[in-house]
Amino acid sequence: MNILTVILGAVIGLLALAFVYQAIATQRDKSRFQAPGQLIDIGGRRLHLNVMGDATASPTVILEAGMASISSNWAWVQRELAQHTRVVAYDRAGLGWSDPGVKPLDAAKSARELHMALEQAGIDGPYVLAGHSFGGLVVRMFADLYPDEVVGLVLVDSSHPDQWINIPAAKGGQTVAIGNRVSAFLARFGLMRLFHLEESYITGLPAQAHAEMRAYLATPTGWSLGGDGIIAWRDLSRQQVNGARGLEDLPLFVLSVTEQDHYAEVLTRLQAELAKLSTNSKHVTVEGATHYTLVSKKAYADVVSDAILQVIEAAHTGQPLTQP
Repeated sequence: MNILTVILGAVIGLLALAFVYQAIATQRDKSRFQAPGQLIDIGGRRLHLNVMGDATASPTVILEAGMASISSNWAWVQRELAQHTRVVAYDRAGLGWSDPGVKPLDAAKSARELHMALEQAGIDGPYVLAGHSFGGLVVRMFADLYPDEVVGLVLVDSSHPDQWINIPAAKGGQTVAIGNRVSAFLARFGLMRLFHLEESYITGLPAQAHAEMRAYLATPTGWSLGGDGIIAWRDLSRQQVNGARGLEDLPLFVLSVTEQDHYAEVLTRLQAELAKLSTNSKHVTVEGATHYTLVSKKAYADVVSDAILQVIEAAHTGQPLTQP
């Protein structure tokens, strides 16, 4: 028998075993991790909303996760804020426990679907919205579409709409989209799960949230949607956000980080630009935090919670946020 045929057969056999391993593990995780919140119908599809805190408190805080992330990633922040007000962490279409959405999954569409879900759930404004990473683009679109319902924004190491055109190596986001699709391919054959390749994204989360995030990121779903979302960002979301109305004096808190693996100078400059979106803004750089640990590690997540509480206070009192 030809040695190449033997090698090819062995590779195909290993891939088949890996595929079966991933399928079995995924089904096990679906049984282990039920939706912690409620599934809200938005017209034949459902979004998952996890609501905590006092329903009579105001404003309600909405937590918007990153590109391939889910509501569980906000565990530390949501726990803290629930002691003070009502807080909603949710999953965009196709992510977490939410039903698949209709592509393209651009920022404006996600903002409209969130608003519809809040209406259907009877969760009225006013809202303070916090967006991490790509979630920052979604909350900016929400504020543009529903300005009378938003009393404050917190951008948590938020994406900048022009981020990829400022990083030539990203080729307009194409290389990032390819990276997401490679991760989706690895997940299909159980490699994300087997080698814990997701750990850097979730380190420090409380045990249940960590397990939920680990199970989710071991599947190809989020990574694949992340690749699609990057392309929608290039083709639609960037223009949508750049065309949004100004924030005027809306309370705006911008949080950025010191630890950047690549392109730190560019990303730092873009974070400073975000702070100029409102005449009533505060910008804090969190020493030692990375893009991911800013929400996953409790010490840094507490800084995020405090920033949101400062915006709530500004909304209540009408007093401006003060620069340090």
